[in-house]
Amino acid sequence: MLFNSINYLLFFPVVFACYWIAPSKLKRPLLLLASYLFYMSWLPAYGLLILGMTIVNFVFGKIISANATLRKPVFVLAIVFNLGTLCFYKYTNFLLENLALAVPYFAHLKSSGDLAVNIILPLGISFFAFEFIHYVSDVYKGDKPIKKFVDFALFASFFPSQIAGPIKRYQDFMAQLCVPAVLSSDKVYSGARLILQGLFKKVALADNLAILANAGFQHTSSLGTADAWVAVAAFTLQIYFDFSGYTDMGRGSALMLGYSLPDNFNLPYIAVSLTDFWKRWHISLSTWLRDYLYIPLGGGRCSQARKSFNLLATMLLGGLWHGAAWHFVMWGGFHGLGLTINHAYDGLASRSKILTAFNTSIFGRAFFTTTTLLAVAVGWVFFRADTVGQALSVLHHMVVFQSSSDVVALLDESSAPMALGFYSVYALFAWLEKSNSSRVPAFELVSKCLSRPLVKVSCYMVSFVLALAFCPKSSEPFIYFQF
Repeated sequence: MLFNSINYLLFFPVVFACYWIAPSKLKRPLLLLASYLFYMSWLPAYGLLILGMTIVNFVFGKIISANATLRKPVFVLAIVFNLGTLCFYKYTNFLLENLALAVPYFAHLKSSGDLAVNIILPLGISFFAFEFIHYVSDVYKGDKPIKKFVDFALFASFFPSQIAGPIKRYQDFMAQLCVPAVLSSDKVYSGARLILQGLFKKVALADNLAILANAGFQHTSSLGTADAWVAVAAFTLQIYFDFSGYTDMGRGSALMLGYSLPDNFNLPYIAVSLTDFWKRWHISLSTWLRDYLYIPLGGGRCSQARKSFNLLATMLLGGLWHGAAWHFVMWGGFHGLGLTINHAYDGLASRSKILTAFNTSIFGRAFFTTTTLLAVAVGWVFFRADTVGQALSVLHHMVVFQSSSDVVALLDESSAPMALGFYSVYALFAWLEKSNSSRVPAFELVSKCLSRPLVKVSCYMVSFVLALAFCPKSSEPFIYFQF
């Protein structure tokens, strides 16, 4: 069930109404049931997989907390279990394919069909595994486990964050569970605004940009230089609007049910460095990688060589987490190398007054924002490509001039630029709303007018109609569903 589908448009209002009508004792079980219905609407059998992982990790948490003798071995077993489950479903085919390339015996098995394994990747398995690893790790460090199985199962399966995050921290989620649920008009309005914002990002922006990106990446042999740049720019915007749109709709749905999920994005494309970018992009994943991989490896409190190794290893594994393919590994390695260079430059700049002055100047910030965005866009080429060879072909066409205008011609016919114009006006208003500009009399008057319930509902309806008006004929699945 997709957030931008008719099914969800019918599903969520029913859940919302039943949740707030239900007595307090039934609210959590009702949400748990809704979460499993949401997940099992795709492939019912995998609901049993998530339930099994939930039961096993709940038991692991109890044993780790209660038994000092078994604490460490059970913790190790829990990590092996979660990573093993993730690896089996996500990397078995990848491993077999590479064995067939490297070992003649396995190549023979593959050609005869004996090596074929048809494993369907469960939606969101990476996010489930990471949340379970976070849970048993924090319990192992001394945090209290969740007492009730229903609460733990709801933390694991909560449908607004179920498929593509954000990755929740159980302490934050449980703190909200302990607060009596109260229907708030402010949360309902804010949640509805986030849902519509996310819907517009997805169907009006990301899906239209996908047409341009797909046209470029699916026909790399005939790409012109301008086509390559348009395709890469389109995907750079597409993945942001697609993923942040999903997050907005998930956060909005949770907010209307009385829960607050962490924001996963903070204007990532204005970052002044790759370090800054990873503090703004997919924040819940970058903090997870920092806390449960980078720091356990040694973090930054070690020699420069070891720090560089830690960064590179973290990002390589982060790339592999995104997908069982070498182009994802290349994407992770590219960012790992970039972060290593970034940290080395920061160390050099901290000892140089000239570099420090340049970094803090307007020209310096503009220079680093531009170069960071360019580096991120180059990295997205490896992320979007189907193979490393395809990525290198796109990069080749970006720097070696060739005349062609197939993708550029599509841009002329696309409704994406107009949709971007509408969204830019909205984004500017939203930014002014959060900033001190709200003290400007004219803006304050407009803001007061828009805060009236009838005006809000009217604006929401217009937003919904605009999203449908810009929606292309074909819809793309959310990019992060595959992870």
